[in-house]
Amino acid sequence: MNNPRDPIGILMKEHDEVLQHLNRLAHATEYIKVNGFSYEAFAQITEALLYINMEIPKHNEKEEKYLFPLMDRHGNGSPALMRDEHRELLRALSALKECIKDVEELRIHPSTIHDLIKCSMAVIELLRSHIAKENTILFPRAKQVLTSDEYKQLRHDIISSTVSVS
Repeated sequence: MNNPRDPIGILMKEHDEVLQHLNRLAHATEYIKVNGFSYEAFAQITEALLYINMEIPKHNEKEEKYLFPLMDRHGNGSPALMRDEHRELLRALSALKECIKDVEELRIHPSTIHDLIKCSMAVIELLRSHIAKENTILFPRAKQVLTSDEYKQLRHDIISSTVSVS
């Protein structure tokens, strides 16, 4: 997995980086849940979301454009489920972004902080669950079913897209 040219390793490394920011999001959310609103915790939520919101769409695009079509050839239903989860996650990220925007623009109502916590927790749960499924089910399955040529193509596509995106 430490091979920088292994496409599944690259995708898993991206997961690890997102999980670090997700942990910051979780800690800040928990702080606000327990102690009430704090600018520092809110700033951590905002920073974590900024990173996640920037990286997840790029990561998901790599999976949907390169990995999932190869997996679909082998009749595995996992890519369809993962595509659905990608859409659900984007909706949850959008909702959290709106909650943050409400606070930033001082559109405060009685449930604003509750909504912020709820949306943040939804993102945390969805993303942790999704990453766990890909890391423990989808990626190992890909290594089992993809032919040598398909894996080489995946390596080329993932590396090329990673270099051009970075």
